Amino acid sequence: MTNYQEIWNKVLEKLKDESGEASFNEIFSNAKEVYKFENNYVYVSVPNELIKFRINQYYSKKIKEFTDNLTNSPIGFKFITKKDIEKEVKINNGSKFVQPDAKNVGRNLSSIYRFDNFVVGESNRFAFLTSMKVAENPVMVCNPLYIFGDVGVGKTHLMTSIGNFMLDNNINTNVVYTSSQKFAEDYFLATSKNSRDKIMSFYEKYNSADLLLVDDIQFLEGKQATQEEFFKIFEELVNKNKQIILTSDRPANSLKNVMARLKSRFTWGISVSINQPDHNLLINILKKKLSILIEDPNDVPNDVLDILANYFPSNIRDLEGALRTYVNYCICMNCPFTKDNLYIALEQLLPSKANKIDSTKEIITKAIDVVCDYYKVSTNDILSTSRKQQIVFARQMLMYILKVNLNIPLQTIGDSLGNRDHATVSHGIDKITILLKKDNLSKTDYNNLYKKLLEE
Repeated sequence: MTNYQEIWNKVLEKLKDESGEASFNEIFSNAKEVYKFENNYVYVSVPNELIKFRINQYYSKKIKEFTDNLTNSPIGFKFITKKDIEKEVKINNGSKFVQPDAKNVGRNLSSIYRFDNFVVGESNRFAFLTSMKVAENPVMVCNPLYIFGDVGVGKTHLMTSIGNFMLDNNINTNVVYTSSQKFAEDYFLATSKNSRDKIMSFYEKYNSADLLLVDDIQFLEGKQATQEEFFKIFEELVNKNKQIILTSDRPANSLKNVMARLKSRFTWGISVSINQPDHNLLINILKKKLSILIEDPNDVPNDVLDILANYFPSNIRDLEGALRTYVNYCICMNCPFTKDNLYIALEQLLPSKANKIDSTKEIITKAIDVVCDYYKVSTNDILSTSRKQQIVFARQMLMYILKVNLNIPLQTIGDSLGNRDHATVSHGIDKITILLKKDNLSKTDYNNLYKKLLEE
């Protein structure tokens, strides 16, 4: 029977040789004990979430590589904090290690993308819940699952979470992750060498998938031959009841130069959108990231988080990158987490504090003037608590333009319009959104206002 502690000890030796003693001790000095074996995973005890994050972030690929060289069995390593071990209701006392099936399965997914670290808000709640249901009951819920939204809103995170969830429950699941560009490249290489073995290898890779994950499917646009091959593989997997997950930057029916029958297949299942995150969700994402970057997230002031959320309102990937840069700067320079150090750390990404504030105020002031002039109300009316219909409508139209057209954060809009709270601003924007769909007069007002704003 396999001794999993012995395997982990050998992996540790290789990690120490490769990373050096100082770096090794910093991460793995308290991560040497195998806690249990379950569902083909060896669980190793680690002291805290920070160490767990760093191992998953920086060492997961090496650990898999070393493990594959030490055993032919598809075992994986997972890391569990001592706090989580203490919380377990049922402690595993000497469960027998079971040798897993010798199926050659690999994991080419990022181990950091999981459901439990996906921050949920109104903009992504439906997509999150649907993805969870698909992961728990593949094919039974829908096939395919089509996730779309702008760059950096969390599509890949959700898709990869499904793959990791299924692998966590059965490591023998053959999860194939690719992008549409990589799929096209694989097909080109398989056919350009005129080798039957290469072509067969291509089909074997994709047709053997239990779960096929394809990122950025929109890049199949215009690639007719590649679309034909993808259609064949799609049909093959669906007929074998294998799950397919696709992501895109737009709805399937908006794809151009894609075969009608392929677009039709994309809409067979369920399409879910991830919208732009609101200010509260951005703050929660930052707090979640801080909990794994530093020991005490409260060391970073809330006003720093507000500034980051205001500067990066639409791309979570850029937001998280900015936070990591800031935290790393403060740690390396041994300086406090302050607003001033934020601007120093991100001087290449952020304009100066004064310029940013002045620019935002100027934009809001100009928009207020345009709206007030159009509806013949005063700035005081807009900032007041008046519930007169004309003033309320003008105020809500202003909120809509500031958010949708000028990308001003909800919190900033509320602060600038009489210190109104987030819910009030959001409600106002929703009211105008509904009106613009059905009321031609409101639509005319909006078009005139936006035109005047561009002319100013």
